[in-house]
Amino acid sequence: MLIERLVAPNPGPMTLTGTNTYLLSESTHEVGVVDPGPDEASHIDAILAAARQRGRITTVIVTHRHLDHFPAAGPLCRQTGATLVGHRDLPGVQRALGDGDTAFGGLVALETPGHTRDSVCLWSATDGVLFTGDLVLGTGTAVLDDAPGALADYLGSLERLLALHPRAIYPGHGPIVQDAVAKLTEYQQHRRLRVRQVLDSLAARGPSTIEELAAHIYTETPAHLLPMAARNVRANLQMLLSQGRVSRLPDDRWQLVN
Repeated sequence: MLIERLVAPNPGPMTLTGTNTYLLSESTHEVGVVDPGPDEASHIDAILAAARQRGRITTVIVTHRHLDHFPAAGPLCRQTGATLVGHRDLPGVQRALGDGDTAFGGLVALETPGHTRDSVCLWSATDGVLFTGDLVLGTGTAVLDDAPGALADYLGSLERLLALHPRAIYPGHGPIVQDAVAKLTEYQQHRRLRVRQVLDSLAARGPSTIEELAAHIYTETPAHLLPMAARNVRANLQMLLSQGRVSRLPDDRWQLVN
């Protein structure tokens, strides 16, 4: 499978250098597009121009519904007649992907919640490569879904990907990862560290709000990104609550359970 990466012109704190759009092609002259990105005319034109060198776009796959991955799918499908493929909850999806379904060529869809509930990764066993959307990034770490059970889901998704022993990761943002197992292991260790930091912070501070814990743990995070950090703290607390290790007080403070 031939893979070409195009980076959308939407750099930022949450998107790094921009959204990675991938063009996939095999010997059939059919082209698949993974994560077409924002509805930016220049980026759509770049996708169309790159695809013309390979064949015809027949499939547009979206890993999750966030606005830096999904909006270009509509205009791209209308201009090419391609089928929109993704999780069953993806708005406007024309071919819903269930776990283990073939997405394009030899790519298999894996339901991998944690960043969002509709996150899908794509796995090529032949090439040993994973397309991870925002579940795993090329640099830095991902933000967890703001929904109950997100951290447990996320850790389960990482464990599932590690069991595949992938060779490389093609992430939604940042550079291609050549040592996939090392990156997935790093992500697991990071999440375990954050759990430990939440417990240690509660031990040091006593009963605290989510915002207080985020400020205490994420000391090097810019103030405008602390709400995202608070989302991750909340996910940690929800998992610890389910394990009976913390409790929530009536005033929305959290404390350790002795």
